[in-house]
Amino acid sequence: MICPLCDVAHDPVAGCPLADPALYDDEPTDLMDRASLDELGSLVGVVLDGKYEVLELLGFGAVGRVYRARQESLRRHVAIKVLRQSFADAPRVQERFLQEARAVGRVEHDNVVQIYDAGLTETELPYLVMELVEGEPLTARIAREGRLRLYEVLHLGAQVLAGLEQAHRAGVVHRDVKPDNVLVASDDVAKIVDFGVARLEATDAQLTQRGEVLGTPAYLSPEQAVGTRVDAKADAWAASVLLYEMATGRRPFEGKQFMEILTSVMTAEPLPPSAHAPDLPAAFDRLVLSGLEKDPDLRADVSALAIQVHQLLGRVARLEMRDTRLATARRGSLAETVAEASEPEPE
Repeated sequence: MICPLCDVAHDPVAGCPLADPALYDDEPTDLMDRASLDELGSLVGVVLDGKYEVLELLGFGAVGRVYRARQESLRRHVAIKVLRQSFADAPRVQERFLQEARAVGRVEHDNVVQIYDAGLTETELPYLVMELVEGEPLTARIAREGRLRLYEVLHLGAQVLAGLEQAHRAGVVHRDVKPDNVLVASDDVAKIVDFGVARLEATDAQLTQRGEVLGTPAYLSPEQAVGTRVDAKADAWAASVLLYEMATGRRPFEGKQFMEILTSVMTAEPLPPSAHAPDLPAAFDRLVLSGLEKDPDLRADVSALAIQVHQLLGRVARLEMRDTRLATARRGSLAETVAEASEPEPE
């Protein structure tokens, strides 16, 4: 098939290397040789358009790299995402890169990373100037903790769903919701990033063609897996996979190869999250599985998921407050008992 990202024909089983999540790790991979690393560091010290002083490389992926920069006029730090030199002559990749600016430009929300500006480097590579989030991708938190507490799952999930709701109201479908594309700031605010494969209503006919598979396999909806045109229900599916993964430490659809994962997405019925984490309540199972209906007409949309998440979050928060009060009371009783035991015996 012809890859919609790089316009190159790939083995349909192996897929495009740009879709390999390993390429988005912070550490170099075998596909990134020394020349690539030299290229990645080439903008440090450069002042783009006389406005943005590039300070350091923050990370890189298969399509671009992200730098920390200083905008002197406003005396603030920003993130700058630059397309890799190897795609300088790939118009489809460049167009998708710039589409991110157009997509995010429609969405103003606290849980969506904002794009401030766009331009071209001296070598005619497009770049985006974005809000700098001091934090980590959700991927890192899941990798570190294995599975998150239910309150944390619902707290972060509610924010992701809120950002997606606003995007959908603005006519933008993200199409690649996954832990890599959710940044968690130090104050636990979640920010959705990377709208590079987003669909803008009434503007995406030329970029998105029938039969193209866009997104990351484990988070693709069945309709994306078969390459049919998608709507906002695809984001509801991916958000449900995200909730599942945060709560259990694993994904509902897995496989060793691209096509194996897609086949599972299209044909396998997911186990409820509680099958992997028995302490999860039945309400959470119902919530997640409502977003994993294979028929988009039967699937809960992002707004319905958000309502369920907020209802369950309220219940879990009340239970945690009760448990905290009980634990405090027990500690107080224990302290009194210890104090009484340490008093000298009356003579």
